[in-house]
Amino acid sequence: MIITDLSNKFLPVPKPKKVKAKQKTEQLKKKSKKLVKLERQRDKDIIKYGECEYCHRKFNHLDPHEVYGGSNRKRSILNKFVKKLCRECHSNEEIINQLKIDTQKEFEKTHTREEFIKLIGKSFL
Repeated sequence: MIITDLSNKFLPVPKPKKVKAKQKTEQLKKKSKKLVKLERQRDKDIIKYGECEYCHRKFNHLDPHEVYGGSNRKRSILNKFVKKLCRECHSNEEIINQLKIDTQKEFEKTHTREEFIKLIGKSFL
């Protein structure tokens, strides 16, 4: 068995660095300062106890509900399309859809349907 001296010819290869996988974290969308200001003003204007505007029962805590949410949330606050609802009514989709129809009818007593469509984007009637 022949043993040769490899000390002069040995070139070590560095180990590849392990790259840590970045964890994907969903960041919550921050509310704009204008929206926060509108919500605070809305909360000052609304009394959070009393009678639900849909079922007319009395409660100690009512949720303010913007009738047209999503991208129309600011418009709902500015045009007073905010209703005080109990938790039961606030979580019921049928009641929410009926509120959209009733609010549009109320708006159209003093305005036209075209104005409503320009404001909200579509008609619910």
